[in-house]
Amino acid sequence: MNERWLELLQSLILLCYKGIWIYLVVVIIACIWLFLAAVRTMVRKKDLDLLHYDEVLNEALAPPVSVLFPVHNREKTIIADVSHLLDIHYGCYEVIVINDGSTDGTMERLMEVYELSTVKSKIHYSSIGQAVGEIRGAYRSLRYDNLIVVDKQHGGHSDALNAGIRVSQYPYFASIGPTTMLDKYAFVKIMKPIMAALPGEEIIACGGRLEFASSQKVSCSRFHIQGEKPAAALPRSPLLMMQRIEYIRAFLISGLGLVRYNINTLLFTSEAFGLFKRSYVMEVGGYNTDPRMAHLELIMRLHKHMKQIKGRGRIVYIDDPVCSTKVPESCAGLQQQRIRWHRQLTNTMWEQREMAGNPKYGWMGMVTIPYFIMVELIGPVLEIGTLLLLFIGLLLPFVENSLLVVLGMLLLLYGSLLSAAVILFEVWLARRRYTAREITRLFLYALSESFWFRPMNNIFRIHGLIKALWSLREHGDSGRSAYSGLRADK
Repeated sequence: MNERWLELLQSLILLCYKGIWIYLVVVIIACIWLFLAAVRTMVRKKDLDLLHYDEVLNEALAPPVSVLFPVHNREKTIIADVSHLLDIHYGCYEVIVINDGSTDGTMERLMEVYELSTVKSKIHYSSIGQAVGEIRGAYRSLRYDNLIVVDKQHGGHSDALNAGIRVSQYPYFASIGPTTMLDKYAFVKIMKPIMAALPGEEIIACGGRLEFASSQKVSCSRFHIQGEKPAAALPRSPLLMMQRIEYIRAFLISGLGLVRYNINTLLFTSEAFGLFKRSYVMEVGGYNTDPRMAHLELIMRLHKHMKQIKGRGRIVYIDDPVCSTKVPESCAGLQQQRIRWHRQLTNTMWEQREMAGNPKYGWMGMVTIPYFIMVELIGPVLEIGTLLLLFIGLLLPFVENSLLVVLGMLLLLYGSLLSAAVILFEVWLARRRYTAREITRLFLYALSESFWFRPMNNIFRIHGLIKALWSLREHGDSGRSAYSGLRADK
């Protein structure tokens, strides 16, 4: 009897090894496929003429844009942030600053510097299909005709964006994250697909490449549009260097790779900087104000809505850098960020679980969502599990060494070698001027990814997954969901 149970246990353990082996092979093939798709896209574009931005700026048909900028307790930086937005190069746009219940002197600074005047009677409030925090007042600057400030009760970032959507007057709006720094020509770049749309085609959302920025260099002036290419300016910190490599890999594989087949979801840029068609966002009820949800949830609802109404609207991604965002500079900061991201991803996938594997939603349901579930959501668990199986296998006599070597090589290929290939391709694209020393540093750091950064990152993400699952267990489907029954604003 004991021998039978021992044989059964051995069979189950070997089955785990085979299952992990199959998972790694499938995921590696998918990532290589997406990477090659991105390579094909960029090779075709590499020798094309640069966009003439001045011509686009002078184009009479360039659609106007509303820029939504939620702020909370930003007294020290609010004037510099708003001045930067007012200096953006674009033909026609309005800046809507939403003061989300600040308790410091943010509102007073805005009133003083921009000479705000109450114009509530001149601003049209549109219904977004769900209640937003109380809007205490709306103001227009006497110094800048395109600056509007909304003062509202504190409700969070998403609730502030919904308030901004209600006040906005233009057909497209752009949402700006709290740590986002825009490229000088960000709107010209991101509006280009809309202006280039074919007859009968409609772009309902658009995002672009998100660049890395540390606190040492937070200005977007480093983005040069024409002429000499800017220097790479690599960070010295190993943690910052690995995050730079991570961002490059993410946008090449999950950005350009997916958009090559028109199945991109704007996962990486929707919160930092995304452009949306206002009418469609209002039809789906705006942003989900539940802090447990990621902005990706709005993208998924837009996809669902377009399938339901059989619309021809598309969500697109551009490979040009449109903005940069600050990243954590300590392990503690990185841990907090990744826990939050993974909790939001888990809750978002649960909220829209009916789309997963559902052919009714096309590429989104059959490819994109399963990809994010298998690779992004549960991938950290399986990768850490693979490491544990490698160590356990060294102690088990019935596990062949050749199997352990194969698993180790697959894990190395999925982590370090794929990142190294992405870095070499990025250097070849020559978006920045890299010296031989910088290329060597990038390449060596990429090769080291599987040995320290990736396991650490996966442990943080697993922590977030556990917290999300525990929250779902406690709340179930009784948690806040603004879309089970939309209600009109009063």
